[in-house]
Amino acid sequence: MAESLFSASWHRVADLKPRLRSHVEINRHVYRGDVWYVVQDDATGRYHRFTPEAYCLIGLMDGRRTLDDLWHRAGEQLGDDMPSQDEVIRLLSQLYRVDVIQSDVIPDIGELSERRRKDKQNRLLAIFKSPLAVKIPLLDPEPFLNRTAGLSRWLFNPLTGLLWLFCIGWALSQAAYHWPELTENLADRVLAAENLVLIWLAYPVVKLVHEFGHAYAVKRWGGEVHEMGIMFLIFMPIPYVDASASASFRSKHHRMLVAAAGILVEASIAALAMWVWVNAEPGVVRSLAFNTLLIAGVSTVLFNGNPLLRFDAYYVLGDFLEIPNLGARSTRQVTYLCKRYLLGLADETSPAYSRKEAWWLFCYALCSFVYRVFITLTIVLFVASELFFIGILLAILSLYNMFGKPIVGMIKYLTMDRSVLNKRGRILAVTAGLATLVVMLLFVVPVPKMTVVHGVFWAPEEARVQTGSTGFLQQINVTSGQSVESGEVLFVSENQQLESDTQKSAGRLKELMVLYSTAIADERRNEAAIMLEEIAQARAQLARYVDERKGLTVLSGESGMFQLALPVDPLGRLMPRGTLLGYMLQPGTYSIRVAVGQDDVEAIRNDMQAVTVRLAERVDREIPAHLVDEVPSAQKILPSPALSVSGGGQFALDPGNQDQPEAFETVFLFDLAVNDLPIQKIGERVYVRFQHTPEPVGYRLYRNARRVLLRKLEF
Repeated sequence: MAESLFSASWHRVADLKPRLRSHVEINRHVYRGDVWYVVQDDATGRYHRFTPEAYCLIGLMDGRRTLDDLWHRAGEQLGDDMPSQDEVIRLLSQLYRVDVIQSDVIPDIGELSERRRKDKQNRLLAIFKSPLAVKIPLLDPEPFLNRTAGLSRWLFNPLTGLLWLFCIGWALSQAAYHWPELTENLADRVLAAENLVLIWLAYPVVKLVHEFGHAYAVKRWGGEVHEMGIMFLIFMPIPYVDASASASFRSKHHRMLVAAAGILVEASIAALAMWVWVNAEPGVVRSLAFNTLLIAGVSTVLFNGNPLLRFDAYYVLGDFLEIPNLGARSTRQVTYLCKRYLLGLADETSPAYSRKEAWWLFCYALCSFVYRVFITLTIVLFVASELFFIGILLAILSLYNMFGKPIVGMIKYLTMDRSVLNKRGRILAVTAGLATLVVMLLFVVPVPKMTVVHGVFWAPEEARVQTGSTGFLQQINVTSGQSVESGEVLFVSENQQLESDTQKSAGRLKELMVLYSTAIADERRNEAAIMLEEIAQARAQLARYVDERKGLTVLSGESGMFQLALPVDPLGRLMPRGTLLGYMLQPGTYSIRVAVGQDDVEAIRNDMQAVTVRLAERVDREIPAHLVDEVPSAQKILPSPALSVSGGGQFALDPGNQDQPEAFETVFLFDLAVNDLPIQKIGERVYVRFQHTPEPVGYRLYRNARRVLLRKLEF
């Protein structure tokens, strides 16, 4: 049944003469082709959006007309779209609740005091609800901004925009050119004690300039900024300004520029820091420039530049999509879908005004929720690893705000709201069905389980071809992939010093033999015995030199396929004894060595159903394999740099060890064999997949969560 135009309560409000308060302004906006009117409350800094039908009533509120007159006049203007008396009463209640109207009735002082008390109480509660982001207002920057308002016109104009684009382009090109130097030993450089002090000093300064970017953008298009203070974000003091005045700007592009001003300013700071870093000598100035560049880049990507959090990019996205209050409305959209399709409440209305907007709200709600859970848990784990008890308290409070509070609200709604009292049967069925479905998906339904790791082709020790002595490489008689017979000459090196030492040793031996013969002839027995000992030493030394000369020529120990392991153009280079020259390979004599992290080794040891590999050169081809052996002890040394993050692998390297690739975490090594696999390049990357017994997802989530707690908190 359609709603009646008349209300039984109309006689109580019909004679009221409401009017807007003097500190209220109304601005006309267009969102997605529809006209809306934004009521701006300068006293509280709040903004409220109303339809043209509601504005037809609000615009007539001058304090002289009664509410009954307003309703009849609105009916004359709106015709069939005129609101009912109940709708007018609800609108009046809404306006009164947000304190933007007053009437000829004497106000209830007690009620006003109670509202102020509750408002102050809500602000205090907001601190406990969001302990990771506490705001403390300090001053009104409007007088200073008025005195320097000319700077806003200089900052925000087309010429400055072109200059900004040029600077950012130059900075990006420099970052790409110097990328290896910028990222070298990044973890050690950032986490060093003296560097953390520089970050602590630079971060608030960068954020102060960031916030002034917002303030001057508001001034550029006629707004006012009346609040500036400090926000403790994860206990880090950061300046902030209240730039909400931009909500009254009619142009969405102006609103977007105000929201993006901080990001644009930080990008400019990053470009300036890049210029200093490129041109400065190593020292404090260059370190400060590097940290400023890091701050401006990381904070922009993770926070201000991420629309899934309610920072700058969130408001840019909301204005771009022309969906005001995107976060809250997306939550209401999900609530509407649950009530409408799960509980069957047909009277519920969607906060979206079109199908496309409904999809945007639904997708944003899911994405933002997942990201907020991820970032909140990451921050809580970080704080808990440094300050255990504070971190635990933050974890409990964050989990309650994120999961507990919505669940409690939902239970209250389902048990106390009158609109669902006659649908308790359906509510119980839906609740039981959803709970059963969740339990089934998490702990009953098995899902394929696998471990994917990287490996390299690995040759046994006996297949390695190494230099027998130190020398300069002169000849390479074979090419990579060539078949070689046993005893064939592979490499020839030269060592002039060894030749000279061999000749000297041979000459010394001849001299000693002559002296020995003379001593025997003269019957100098004691001297002859001494000569005999020296002759033995000279012969042993000459034999060593001869063996080293033989080692300059490297022969094939057995037949097979030779693979060269030397760098490009190795001729003429010094090859110390034991240098790896190549491999003598035969099918079946080499394997695949796989590095596995601590989290995955248990499943591979105890529950391995099958193993397959894919070659890096042909990832579309899957080849069966089988486990041959496990290196008996855990270690941190990787078998190849190709398994490190810098080489495209999975393990981060410890920059403190420059001699060999050492991972931060302990790894376990396994050897795999592949039947009928042709000769491959030793050291080539392969992708290995271990298949395990299918298992429900819930058990995996539990184990992963436990590992994280053990690793981060030892809990």
